Amino acid sequence: MIKRIEGLSTLHQRDYIEAENNAHDQLISNGYLPQGMTKDFKKVVVFKIENQHTNNEKREIFYFQNWQEAAETLIK
Repeated sequence: MIKRIEGLSTLHQRDYIEAENNAHDQLISNGYLPQGMTKDFKKVVVFKIENQHTNNEKREIFYFQNWQEAAETLIK
């Protein structure tokens, strides 16, 4: 996992941004639905919906610090 360095502009954090984008794409390709940030912008939200649009639809909601952590935890 590539960590964000506080105090540097986003232009200097290309490795972190690229790693976040790759993790986001991995989550989507594995059937997860990354939804964005919580109201206080401290955690990211990921949904997992099974049997969508049926009577036995199941939803799971996960909270992580960033997309990289979500991908490491959810994708095995």
